Amino acid sequence: MRGMLLAALTATLALGTALVADDAGLKALEGTYKVVGLTKSGDVVPDDVLKSVSVIFKADEMTLKLPERALPAKIKVDGKKSPMTIEITPSDGPEKGKTFLGIYRIEKDELTIAFNEKGDRPTEFKAEGDVALMKLKKDK
Repeated sequence: MRGMLLAALTATLALGTALVADDAGLKALEGTYKVVGLTKSGDVVPDDVLKSVSVIFKADEMTLKLPERALPAKIKVDGKKSPMTIEITPSDGPEKGKTFLGIYRIEKDELTIAFNEKGDRPTEFKAEGDVALMKLKKDK
């Protein structure tokens, strides 16, 4: 399960390169989040594993904080599209330099990201095929 978590979260970090900079979209994401849900191909990462994982968004960077290390990534978003789009490109780790395409939505203090580890950008917030679905709750 930890391997799946690391792969999915690292892939989440890898989502981005070709979007036009969207400063308002990046600003809306800023903050520290706890990962409260992660599903990939029907496999759900247990809560006891997720409780020690957080994600920090600051400017055009996203850092996945795991108990044993931090994985930084560059992000690009387009908050004007529907659904809003995100691309993450890890700066370190096993997925370094790869680009993962995704979509996201913000509802109050919750952020949901669906991203594809191997192909086209998802069009729905569903964890099917190679699409992973991550749910985050903003720390207050």
